[in-house]
Amino acid sequence: MKKYFIYAASALALASCSSDDFLGENPGDVQNATTAINFSGDAGKITRATSNTGTPQKMLDGQFKVYGVKNVNDKLVSVFPNYYVWDVADMNTTSNTNGWEYVGKKDNTNLGTGKITLTKDQTIKYWDYSASEYHFVAGSPIEAFVYDVPSDGTTKKINSATISGLAGHIEANETGTALATNPVYVAAPVKVEKANYQKPVVFTFVRQQAMVRVGLYETIPGYSITDIKFYEAEATAATSNNVILTSDTEGYFVGGSNLKGTIIYDWTTATPSYTYTYKDENLKKSKNWYAGKLSTLTTTSTDQVANLYGTDKDMSTTGYFTVLPTPSATGQKAIVIKCDYTLTSDDGSGETIKVTGATAAIPAAYSKWDVNTRYTYLFKISQNTNGTTGSNPDDPVGLYPITFDAFVTEATDKTQGTTTTVATPSITTYQEGSVTDNGIEYKSGKAINVTVTNANGEIQALTAGGTTVGSVAVYKFTDAINEAEIQVKGTTGATAVPGTVTSNVFTFTPDAAGYYAIQYLTKEATTTAPAAYTYKVVEVK
Repeated sequence: MKKYFIYAASALALASCSSDDFLGENPGDVQNATTAINFSGDAGKITRATSNTGTPQKMLDGQFKVYGVKNVNDKLVSVFPNYYVWDVADMNTTSNTNGWEYVGKKDNTNLGTGKITLTKDQTIKYWDYSASEYHFVAGSPIEAFVYDVPSDGTTKKINSATISGLAGHIEANETGTALATNPVYVAAPVKVEKANYQKPVVFTFVRQQAMVRVGLYETIPGYSITDIKFYEAEATAATSNNVILTSDTEGYFVGGSNLKGTIIYDWTTATPSYTYTYKDENLKKSKNWYAGKLSTLTTTSTDQVANLYGTDKDMSTTGYFTVLPTPSATGQKAIVIKCDYTLTSDDGSGETIKVTGATAAIPAAYSKWDVNTRYTYLFKISQNTNGTTGSNPDDPVGLYPITFDAFVTEATDKTQGTTTTVATPSITTYQEGSVTDNGIEYKSGKAINVTVTNANGEIQALTAGGTTVGSVAVYKFTDAINEAEIQVKGTTGATAVPGTVTSNVFTFTPDAAGYYAIQYLTKEATTTAPAAYTYKVVEVK
């Protein structure tokens, strides 16, 4: 699992099994006491997490439930019908060599750190060499799982499970009771063939929640940001002090409490797998997801949590919210954050400037939340805002500093000039003769050169087009557009402009006035995530 840091089932009665089910058709095939079936569990951590850490025993609350069957003459026979497994410090019994025990009498209580109580007798199990293979599934906590195994006498195939007890933040919670988001873990199904009999059955558990935090800070010289408010999806005005992530896809974000879902197991491949779908009961769906409530913004990305990520009853001490992963059927698109804010001068003059419609986009490659993954989205509001300070639709977008200048002698040559995006990677553009008395102005019919540098100022290798990191392409838009809008809308409707690469310089020639977007590929597409790009837009007169 990766950590992303972005800067800019019905309960069914189960049939009981006879002792023959456990030993197979030929008890003589049981080798000896050393072939007792043992379990081992690994609870995968959220990558680089500051919580949810410790031993697998700690993360699983010292317990998990197992269902297991064996295949004898192409017939599946139940071996572990909903057995409870608990952590034990001493690994010195035949049934426990890795700290996980499953043998005990009905009504035995306070077992392991999870203090579980057995609901039936659980006996020791041995590997049966008349069986061609075993199938195992597991989940934690015990009360959250009901395994759907047919009891019609023809098959014991482990088809599915109902999972319960899930919860995830979605709505703002300023004054209510904090949402209970206890961890729920699902183990990947395990198929064990004869070559691996006598070895512990190793489960790899994955937490079925993700964690997300969203922070903002500002670095606008001479001003402080106050009265910041955020837009909901499709809203025409900013109304909330809570940071809001929005999507244009119905039901993109899901959450709520006391939720259920269904796990479907797939045993048809060499490595079995599972898929998970939510049940609609109690499930909340929305285009909006609410983070912490903000007031005055901090000026550093390392400030205390309340200043950087805001406040909310569902937030952890490190700013994270426990959330439900994005449903697998949901299309992966960019997530948008849009806000209005007021700039107040730091010199005591009382001067204010209202900025409206400042927008940033989380690229689609980072917008779909996966299980057991921790996401941090950190936005910096700077003077390079794409919001507007005017009320007229034709007013320019951005902050334009008031500057003063004085000339003593006439400039002799003003034909050199470049503009660079303030981002990583940085995209620099240059056109000969582009410098004017009032700045840099690009003209049609003349070549524009493009270079890209990393955070250390090193020139990056470029290719024209393609699908690998470093690929550069240019698209022409007739109407004004900015980088954030392209991340959301994409390049559909724009005209591709050809270009070539020589010595890590990409060159293209605009043939007409318009807005030209330079697209740089920063993350290649995979089978599970689309590509990610950085853009720079230049206006050509």
